[in-house]
Amino acid sequence: MLSLLRWISTFFHGSNTSEEISEEQPQDNTKLKSIQGVVTSLCNYYGWINDSILFNVEVISDNVPLKIGTNVLALVEQDEVTHTLKAIKVKVMNDLPEGSEPSKLGRRLCIRCVTSVTEEDVYISEDVSFPLYLFSGAFKPFKGDLVLVEYSMNAGTSNINIHSVSPLNSQDIDEVYISSIDGRNGMVEARVFFTLDSLQIPSGYTPGLYDIVDVVAVDSIQQHCSLRAVSVTPVQVEI
Repeated sequence: MLSLLRWISTFFHGSNTSEEISEEQPQDNTKLKSIQGVVTSLCNYYGWINDSILFNVEVISDNVPLKIGTNVLALVEQDEVTHTLKAIKVKVMNDLPEGSEPSKLGRRLCIRCVTSVTEEDVYISEDVSFPLYLFSGAFKPFKGDLVLVEYSMNAGTSNINIHSVSPLNSQDIDEVYISSIDGRNGMVEARVFFTLDSLQIPSGYTPGLYDIVDVVAVDSIQQHCSLRAVSVTPVQVEI
C-alpha cells in the first residue's frame, strides 16, 4: 500500500504547476491497452475506473466532467515497478464523435496509438493497419497520435475489420505563438508539438519563431506534451 501511495504521489506531482509537461512519452506505445469501463470512484484530482485503473482528471478528453457510473474508454499502461494500471487518456462514451457510435451488432470501439505511418498505410500495432486514404482534410496521422477505432472481429479468427478511424479529440486554439523551432519540428507555447512532415499550412507560409497563429490540435503522445498541431494558420495582427 505504501508503494502505491508513493506512486500516486509521483503520478500527480507537479500536475498543476507547469503547462510545458502534461505527460511523458511511454517507452513503447505498443504496450498501451484500450479498456472500456466505468468510473467507480472520483476525487478532486484523480479517480478510478473499474476499481483498478487510476487516472488523473487532466487526461480526460475534452475536459468533460465525470461522475461515478460514467462509461468510459481508457488508454492504459502498467507501471513497471508497482504494476498498477494508469490511464493516460480517458474518453467519455456518451461524448463520442458524431457517427462513431457502433450501430451494428458486433462492432466495438477502442483507443489506439499510431505506431508508424508509411506512404500508404497507418499502423496501430505491428500487424494491424489501415489505409491512409481513409483520412481527408487537415488530419494526417502521425506517430503518437491517438485515434478512435471502430472495428469488428472475424468470427472464429483473431483477424479484425476496421470500419472507421478518427482523431480521439480535436480542438481549436486561437492566437497563440510559436515558442521554438528545431529543424522541421517546433512547439506552440511549449505545449503543442508540430512537424512540417505532417502539417497543413497556407500556401507560401513557413512557420517562424514567435509567429502568432491559430492552431487545430489533436491528442497525441509526444515527448513532454500531449497535443500535436495538424493545422497552423498565421494571424494577421493589426498594428
